[in-house]
Amino acid sequence: MKALKNKYIQIVLALTFLAGISACEKDVVLDLADIEGKYLIVEANLIDDGSRQWIRLTRSSSYYEVTTGNAVQQARVIVEGNDQSFEFTELYPDSLPGYYFNSQISDALIETNYELIIETTDNNIYFAQSVLRPVPVIDSVTVEINPFSEFNFFDTTIYDVIAHFADLPGKGDHYLFNLYINRKLKTPRPSDKAPMSDINLDEYSSYAVLTINENDITPGDTLTLEMRSISKENFEFYNIFFFQTDLSGNPFAGAPPANIPTNMSEGARGFFQVSAVARKSMIFEPPQQ
Repeated sequence: MKALKNKYIQIVLALTFLAGISACEKDVVLDLADIEGKYLIVEANLIDDGSRQWIRLTRSSSYYEVTTGNAVQQARVIVEGNDQSFEFTELYPDSLPGYYFNSQISDALIETNYELIIETTDNNIYFAQSVLRPVPVIDSVTVEINPFSEFNFFDTTIYDVIAHFADLPGKGDHYLFNLYINRKLKTPRPSDKAPMSDINLDEYSSYAVLTINENDITPGDTLTLEMRSISKENFEFYNIFFFQTDLSGNPFAGAPPANIPTNMSEGARGFFQVSAVARKSMIFEPPQQ
């Protein structure tokens, strides 16, 4: 069985990607001077699971601030694709400021190209494009004790969450994994998530994609693994994000965010990604040592 310990090799991978980022993406090099409010920050990760989708807009905060930037309100936010146009609207004050929602687009997403268009109240217009790609079916999810725990490297037991799936034909696909426990997302930060390339995957793989601490889960809990299709550029975004911000979790507030890729135009930061999604759940029982 091929069970790579993904989280423990991501720093090495990130170093590799820093040396070989593709020419089709843009590097973001931020001045360490005060950047409060200078950049539009976009969080736009849409999925085809039928749920209401959201896009978040904020402004960059000072390098020395530890909080996120101010919300961007009253913007016009549109996603176009498949000869359709979907407007995302604020629900403030019924929701947090800076969040824009659409309840129709998820059911309409197919494997094609999509464009995000954002017009802010200062008449600036920003663009990004993303292609929805297919995602494999997750056959099953299992949990094993991490080898480092078996050798008492940690104070608590760490479990590997292993995805079992048949990769799509050909090479060049990229995926992103999230973890839920009892429907609560346990990987909210970009540096918590697990990006994967299929370049070294077998036709059928059993891959340790994420880890979980024994203190965060109890027997009988429902563990759900989510797998998303992403672009090569988005894969590199998450790898470099992890390398640069694993300790702080916020590249626009508390840690130097140089050279983090973006697919946004006009100097905006963040990433626009449209993904197919697959999920598989299991009832957690601690594996035997």
